[in-house]
Order: sequence, then structure tokens, then C-alpha cells
Amino acid sequence: MNLKIKALLIACLIFSVLILASGCVAENTPYDVNDADNYKVSVKFDANGGIFTTNTSVIVDSFNLSELPVGSDGKAQIALIAPDHPARGNDAFTAINNGYFLAGWYANRTETLDADGKTTYVYSDKWDFEADTLSVDADGTYTSAQPVLTLYAAWIPLFEIEFYDLTTGDYLESYVFNPTQQQEILIPQWSTETGGIEMHDFPKKSGWTFEAVYADAAGTQPLSVTAVKHPGVVDEVNGMAKDHVMKLYVDFAEGEWYHIYNVEQFLDHASVNASFVIHEDLDFEGQIWPSSLMHGNYSGQIRGNGHTFSNITFEQTNNSKVNSGLFGNLTETAVLEDLTFENVTFTIKGGTRVSGANFGLLAGTVSEGAKVEDVTVSNSTLQIDSTCYFGTTDYCLGLVCGLGTTDIDPAGITCKAVGENPENLSITVNDGVVTLQFSE
Repeated sequence: MNLKIKALLIACLIFSVLILASGCVAENTPYDVNDADNYKVSVKFDANGGIFTTNTSVIVDSFNLSELPVGSDGKAQIALIAPDHPARGNDAFTAINNGYFLAGWYANRTETLDADGKTTYVYSDKWDFEADTLSVDADGTYTSAQPVLTLYAAWIPLFEIEFYDLTTGDYLESYVFNPTQQQEILIPQWSTETGGIEMHDFPKKSGWTFEAVYADAAGTQPLSVTAVKHPGVVDEVNGMAKDHVMKLYVDFAEGEWYHIYNVEQFLDHASVNASFVIHEDLDFEGQIWPSSLMHGNYSGQIRGNGHTFSNITFEQTNNSKVNSGLFGNLTETAVLEDLTFENVTFTIKGGTRVSGANFGLLAGTVSEGAKVEDVTVSNSTLQIDSTCYFGTTDYCLGLVCGLGTTDIDPAGITCKAVGENPENLSITVNDGVVTLQFSE
């Protein structure tokens, strides 16, 4: 439709009227006004279960035959304008129907019954507003109350993806969309920039992390693509759709998981509940080891994939914390695997409370049930400030951990006295257990 035709059509549509879907025509109705002004040829747009933004269910456009060009065949040609077309200006109206999208406007509507006895419609002759024209007899007799053409809105349910928990079978939520604007959704992907997972349009599950998605409830058909295309099909010829609902089954890993490619990502997500998959060696030179890990009850997992955490320096100075190390306490659910700690320095500063305390380079406490597998500590140092005066035997101090056991070889850790008078501190290490003796 070019600009010249638009301008002509806008002029012809000055007397377009908006009416409610009613079979009654009262005296002095808009139809009477149009007939009196010779706007007798009308076209009705039936929202067909929807509603226009005018809060009416029908729009009627009326035309003055005397203002329309007539061909040699005695026919006047009218190029119709869709209700929401910008050419209407302020008289443009959008048809809406909650839960549906508009497939188009159709000249024919046939009523039918589905398998449940519910009335449905099959449509035909979709109107092409760019190519089709309405042909009317220039010498015909018309009244605006009797439209020469009715165009019906064909509504198709929005396409839907239902998400279910693969493990429990529980329904999670649905994602609905207009298939004329979108055909697929992205599967969650790990971000190399943030270390977190981008869920896109998939549902989240609190305390769990997306693991995989399957096309079947049994979990035998994993979807390894980057995007899922909805299998539904829109039949624009008949204004219908097939298979508009799709089901997906999501598998979750327990915990808050992150994929780590650099130190900043690890520090950004460090918490006692977080779990990590390590993809690169991490050098902590100049960085501060998270106090939440140093003193907290760590319950997550770190899958090291053979990588190394190096150049970590941290100190015990908080007298209110009685479990300290790289991890304060590895709880019964904690997992550390396939990881090397290299050049780690842990200093217990002067004045530190030690009564009832548990200190170790790796952890203050390793709870029964915690898994520490294929973990190595090398070239590392546990330093005791000589101004610490324990004055009690009520403490657990170890090269690897204070309280509890691991299979880590303590040979990669040395223990030494530091501070103003290191000669005043005698250190004995027996099978990884550290005993201190201070001289007066």
C-alpha cells in the first residue's frame, strides 16, 4: 500500500463508526447518519470473542461510493485497512483476546464441534490487506447497517511450554508466547563472564541449579542443543494451530552452582552454600580470601577438575571465631575434589583466642561425612605468632585441619613461629598435629 492510496483511504474513512455487536438498529443510529451522508457501503470487523481497545467487539467502516474510483466493469474497488494499521491514525484499534494471538482476518467462518462437543470455528479466505481489494457494484443499493463484507478475527491459543521437575514430576510453571513473533526458547547456558547460569525463559528452583532438560518424563531424551524449537504449527489458511502445548522436563542439581573461569568470579559468588566447577587455575595474589569461607560452615562442593588455587594469604584475628582455615568448618555435605592448594599462608596472629579453638590450614573442623578427595596442599605454611600465649591445652591445631581427619598428605605444609620473638615459641608436629610450647 503506497502513500497515495493511504491518503485516499484515510479521507474515505472519515465516517468510520464504532458500534457494539448488536443486531438492533435504532432510529438515528450511526448507521442512519452514515446513510444520510451517503456512506452506505460498510465493512464489519468482528472481534469474534475478542475485544477492541475501544472496548467494543465490532468496528464498521463505511464508504461513500461517489468518492471511490469506478472501473470500466462498473465495479468500485475498495482497498481495506486493518483495524490496527497506522494509516488510521488516532482511529487505529487493536483487537485483543487474553491467552490468544490474532492469526488474521478471514472472510468466511464455519462453525464446527470438537471431540468434546465444544463449538469451534474453521476459517477460510484470509484477507490480505496489502493485495486484496473489495469489489462492489457502483450502481448497487446499499445500507450501512447491512455490511457487504464481514471479516472475522481468527484467534489461536498462545503457544505454551509447560515445565516439569524431572525428579519429582511436579509442575513448575509455563512460558507462553506468540509464535508469529518467536519460534524457540534458549536453553540455560553458563556465562563465562559471570560464572553464573543464564536461565533465559526457563524456571528457577530455589536452592537448586539447572542441570539439563529432557523432552520426556523418563529422562531418556536429553536436549543438547542451544535452543528448543516449539513443535506447534500455525495453519494460516484455516486460522488454526496444531500442538500448541509442549512439555519439557528439567533436571536440577542441588545447591547454588557456579562455573568459575577467574578469581573475580569465585570471590563474587563465595558463600557457605555455593558450589563451584573450576575451569582454570586461580591465582589469588593480592586478593583477600573470603571471610565467609574462612570462618563459616561450608556445605557446598568444589570440583577442581585438576586445577590449582595458588598464592592465598589470610590471617586469624577474629577472637569470636573458633574455627578457622581456608574453610572454618567443612560440614557433612561438603565436597572438595581434584584440587590443589599451592603457596598458601595462614597466620594465627598475636592475641588470638585459642581456648576451645580449632585451626588448620585447610579447615578448622572437618565434619564426619565431608568428602575431601584427590586434594593436595603444597609449598604452604602455617604461621604462629610468638605473642600468642595459649596457656591451655583446650585447642586443636593441625597442619591440615584442627579437628577431624582427611587423606591429605601434610608434608606439603610447614609450621613455623613468627613475630617479635619467634625463639620463645617451640613447635612440635606429630602426624600433622601441632603442639605449641611457649617459654617465659
